[in-house]
Amino acid sequence: MRNILIALLFVISLTGCMEGKYTDNRPAEQARFISIVREWRNTVNTAEKNEGLRRQLLENGVDSVKAHIKDSLQLQFKAWEARVLDIAPDPAEPDYIVASFGMNLDTGHMTENTRYQSVVFTSRTSNSQPAYAALKSLTVGDIARIDGKFKTLQKTINVDSYNDLSKSKNVLDNPEFRVDIKKVEKL
Repeated sequence: MRNILIALLFVISLTGCMEGKYTDNRPAEQARFISIVREWRNTVNTAEKNEGLRRQLLENGVDSVKAHIKDSLQLQFKAWEARVLDIAPDPAEPDYIVASFGMNLDTGHMTENTRYQSVVFTSRTSNSQPAYAALKSLTVGDIARIDGKFKTLQKTINVDSYNDLSKSKNVLDNPEFRVDIKKVEKL
């Protein structure tokens, strides 16, 4: 009986290890974008005790990420996989829905604990736009495939921090980009 119990525990532990394995199915463009943000985040965070160097690295990192969005991605993303972080009607204008999508900076499944360690895309979509109905059908925690375009203001990409309560001064720990969602598909 004891041997059967030990064997059963062994099988359960192997099964648990296999369930936790993450398969990255993101498109190459998305993986490359996430990799660039992660590399700059890590570089900035290694200089935590040298404020001058940290500030310079952060400026270079943000500029590099923006350049990649403009030059390599040409402000577009297609079939990128993300987890719905927040979704709700805009309280100021009920004809709009505001949705935030997160993409892990590090490997593994997107969970509630990793939402503040991710790249965040936030959109504000009118009920007259084609993606509205699909967005409205999503709930927090859903995984979706999204197409869209990065928003610019006077030809500049704005990078905010999604986590306002963060102690970090590195916006690349949890960058948020404003986007226009053109197409959404729940996975």
